[in-house]
Amino acid sequence: MDNLRYLRIALGMVLALSISPSSATDAHLSDKGLYRVSWQSLAPEVTTDLIHEWLLHVETADRRPADNLIITVSAHMPGHAHGLPTQPRATAYLGNGDYRIAGMKFQMSGVWWVRFDFWRKNRRDWVIFEVPVK
Repeated sequence: MDNLRYLRIALGMVLALSISPSSATDAHLSDKGLYRVSWQSLAPEVTTDLIHEWLLHVETADRRPADNLIITVSAHMPGHAHGLPTQPRATAYLGNGDYRIAGMKFQMSGVWWVRFDFWRKNRRDWVIFEVPVK
């Protein structure tokens, strides 16, 4: 039974590594101008009914990696009274200004607004991306 479990895990890892990620978005300047932010889905495209993992890249305005940030994630669909059915969050700092965002699940296709809030040393800033979901 354990061998079957390990085989499933190994096959899942191979599948995950074989999926080429979508290209990164252009960097957006945060509301107060503290950060330059871009994101990239680890799936080939952003679609409904899958739980996506993203790579979020955050630099300071002078293009140095922004580390030690507390990041929260929220999203909603303009014109609709709902957000995500999940609670995405930053799960790891990967170094060089890169953060892993897990739990992105969109239940409807169309345009979504995804907001990232950043806290560091009592300073807060945020950025919103318009994300087309297929």
